[in-house]
This record gives sequence, structure tokens and C-alpha cells, in this order.
Amino acid sequence: MPPKTDINRAPGRMRKSVLGVLFVTLVLATVATFFGARTYFEQLESQAAANRMALYLRALNETLRQHQHLPFVLARDPRYANALHSETVDPNLNDRLRLFAKEAKLEAIYLMDTTGRVLATSNADEAHSFLDQNYGFRPYFQDALKGQRSDYFAIGATSGRPGYFVAEPVSLTGNVQSGVIAIKLDVSELQRSWESDSETVVAINRDNIVVLASNPDWLYRPVGALPSDVRTAILDSRQFGSEALGPLDWTSLGTHRVAVDGTKYLRASGISEWRDWTVHYLRPQSIIIRETLLTTIFFGSIITFLLGFATFLRSRRIEQAYTASERQRTELIETNRRLEQAQTDLARSAKLAALGHLAASVTHELGQPISAFRNHLAAAEIGNEITSPKTASNLNKLVDRMESITSQFRYFARKQAAKKTSVDLSTVLSEAANLLRAEIAQGKIRFRPADLPEPVTLHAHQVQLEQAFTNLFKNAVHAVETAIDPEISVRVEQTPDTVVIRVTDNGPGLGGASFADLQEPFFSTKPSGVGMGLGLAIATEIITDHGGALSIGDTTDGAEFIVTLPLPDDGDFA
Repeated sequence: MPPKTDINRAPGRMRKSVLGVLFVTLVLATVATFFGARTYFEQLESQAAANRMALYLRALNETLRQHQHLPFVLARDPRYANALHSETVDPNLNDRLRLFAKEAKLEAIYLMDTTGRVLATSNADEAHSFLDQNYGFRPYFQDALKGQRSDYFAIGATSGRPGYFVAEPVSLTGNVQSGVIAIKLDVSELQRSWESDSETVVAINRDNIVVLASNPDWLYRPVGALPSDVRTAILDSRQFGSEALGPLDWTSLGTHRVAVDGTKYLRASGISEWRDWTVHYLRPQSIIIRETLLTTIFFGSIITFLLGFATFLRSRRIEQAYTASERQRTELIETNRRLEQAQTDLARSAKLAALGHLAASVTHELGQPISAFRNHLAAAEIGNEITSPKTASNLNKLVDRMESITSQFRYFARKQAAKKTSVDLSTVLSEAANLLRAEIAQGKIRFRPADLPEPVTLHAHQVQLEQAFTNLFKNAVHAVETAIDPEISVRVEQTPDTVVIRVTDNGPGLGGASFADLQEPFFSTKPSGVGMGLGLAIATEIITDHGGALSIGDTTDGAEFIVTLPLPDDGDFA
């Protein structure tokens, strides 16, 4: 008799084949999840690193920029030029320099003759005084003596503290230099702030030497081979004191990766505005691996559960399994959509929070020096110490510019909390336009205000709305600067529930930038030095806080910004 087939073993063989297919599917899904998660987290961490690098770079630029003007102003004070030609130096010069250094929060201000000997200094009475010291070997002195402004970073030959030096030539008449006046900004506080953070960031100079670092063990070490002539020049100028200049184990692994002392990092880099330093923000790659593994385990568990559950349902009712799978797929898509939206909102909130901290620091640190600078400038004008009206005008414009910058930061540093009141829209638009009356007249711009036949009343913060429309008008004024026949128009349309304000200009348009980019802090299509890219971000925040929305219109000539605000209910004024 032929052997009988054991039909009881068939389901077992079928289960084994199904389990084999499921196992292969699970492995492939896990591998795909791993590589997909790694790519996602690499992009996410790279963007986060770029954002953090931008903040560190801006802080460094602000630190090095804030006193660039002071040597220029002091070099043109005739008292210092006369002191260089006197047999004895008036001791009051030391007191005057000490007062300037204290108000400007500088480590030292000092005057040197043509040999580099210090004749007067703000720290004349201190233990590590620069008085009678000779700094003729410093490159910043040598360059300034040739008639050009110079700056330099070095460890102080007298104090032993790292500092940023800015020097200006001093001449009595003509182009013959009689000496040099210099300032030293102590960067120890910036170095300490980097060290106190839990992040990894370094600044490298043009000679590839680390000058600032969150890890103090990396300081004053070259990240590559140091040419012998460069090493000799550094040693001759005593730029880094007695540091051995031992090489740092730094290996570039591509544009966005680097290995330092055996640890691999993601890298985001930027060039500073002064001294051409390169700021590197380093993010350990181990974070990406950890996040990728956790995500892979999480989604691998979900996939395993779903596959097992689907197999269990398939053995009983295929239709039920199909329905359940579709339902879970829909839920997973919606969950991912919400997660992505939450991540976007969280990233923006984190950016605005970081901007708030930075804004508070900037307004606090620059407020008093700017006020002191304006007071000194006013006193100098009253005392006829500034003989050139053009110089006085330029310095006043510089102070106005600095105050304008800090005023924009102030919105993020301290949000308004005033109670909303009844506000006339016509008044808001008129006040915003009046603030820019001088710029509109100077640019010969044809400004067409809104024609409101009937009053439009809003429930709002009047000052905040004025600020939002002032920013929109100012953007339009800047946009039409190059237009042949510049024109800005404002139109108001009203619906039963909302009021729509359209601000249109005939400038060059948005320059290819997306509206989402324009709403980001520090993003700007204007040339460098014109604005900080905060105007539209502030306007967006204010309009959103009022329950409205800011959008762009569809126009082929210029740009149109549309502000939509809700009209108040009867209960809003109760």
C-alpha cells in the first residue's frame, strides 16, 4: 500500500513557511527602519547643529564687534597726539583712560610711542600694569604704525590672559604716525561661558590654531601640521605665550564630519566677521546611533506585533485582518503627521526660546555701553572735541543703529502683557506710517494710505499692532529703494468676521525666498548690514497673538503682504 499522507502535519509545515516569511520580512523591515531612522536623525541633528552654531557665531561676532569704534575715536583726540610729543605725559591721561576702560568694560586702553613703549594706560595703578612695557613686537602695533587699523588675538604678554586687541595709528599732522592707541578686550568671560555649556564648540583662527573652545584642553593647539615659518612667526610675536602648540588629534571625515581625540562628531561651521575665525559646532555621532537604535527597537517591536497580530487574524478571518491592518495604517499615518507637526512646532518654540535668552543677554550687555557711548558723544559735541560734523553725524547714526538692533531684540526678550483695549485701525495704520515719514520722504516714495470710509474697531494691543505694521511698512520701504518709481499702497477690506489689510509695493519681490523662510528669525533678503531679519518674525508673532494670520498675495510686480485680523465680538469689550 502506498504510504498515507499525514494531514495533521500539513498545518505545521504551513506555519513554518509562514514564520520563515515573517522572519525575513521582520529582518528587512528592521534594516530599512534602521537606515531610514539614521538618515532622518542625521538630518535633524545637522539642522540643530547649524542653528546652534549660528547662535554661537553671532555671540562671537557681537563680542568682537562691540568696541571696534573706540580706538578710532580715541586716536582722533588731540590730547593723545600731543602726549606723544611731550617730554612728560600728564598723569591725568591714565585716569581718563581708566574711566573709559571701566565704562566700556575693557581690560585695558593704552597709548604707545613709535617704539612700542606704553606711555599711558588705564591699568597704570594695577599689579600687571602695561606702563613702560614695550609691545613693539606685536603685529597689531606694527600694522597700526604703518597707518592702518589692525586687530589681533593673543595671550597677554604682561597679564597672561587671552585678549582681543584693536589698534589705531595716532598722528598729530599729516600722515606721519606719532604712535598707536590700542584696546584689549578680555575674552576670558566668553571662554568661560563656552566651558560652562554642555555643548562642544571651538573657534579656529587662520593658522588652524584653536583660540576658543568649550574643552579647555583643546586651547592653543593646531588642528593640522603647522608650517615652520608660521610657528616661528607665532613664537616671535609671543602670540600664545609659553604654550607648546602641541597638535590636536583632529581628522576631517568630510564636509560635515570630524574626529577629535578619537570621538566622531557631526560638524556645522561658519566664518566670523572678524579675524576670519571658523566656528565649529560639534555634535557627537553617538547620539545619532543611540537615537537610531532606540527608534529601530521601538518600530521593530511595533512591526513584530503587527505582523504577529496580522498572522493570527489571517488564520481565522482574512477580511478582519485586512480591515484591522488598514485601520492601523491610517492611525499610524495620522500619528506620524501629528508627530512631524509637533516636532516642527517644538523646533520653532526652541528657536524662539533660545532667541529670547540671547535677546535678553544682548539687550542687557549692550544697553549701558550704548547709553554711555551716546552720553560721551553728546559731551564731546558740546565740548567741541569732535571737529568734523560728518564724523559726529556718522557716530550718531552708529548709535541709532545699535539702539535699533537692541530694540528689535527687546520684543523677544520681554513679551508685552498689557490688557487689550478698543483700538481704531485707522489710528494704528496712521501712527505706523508717521514713524517712517522721514524715510518715505527721503526715498521719494509715493505712499498710498488706506481709505477707510467707516471706522474699524479692533480688540487689540495698540502699540504691538503699530509695531507689526511699522515692520511691514519698513520692509516695503527697503524693497522699493531701487525702484524707478517707488510706490507703496495700503488697502483695507472688511468681511462680517474679519478685516484684511493688504500692504503692496513695486519692489523686486521676495527674491525666490519662501514665505516660511521669511518668517524665521534672522532670515533676510536684504544686503548684509541692512536689518537683522527680525522684522517679519516679530510681525508674525504679534499678528498670531491677536488671533490673526500673515500671508503673501499673488502678484507679479513687487510683493504683497496680507494681514487678516478678527473683528471683536460684543463680549470682547465687556
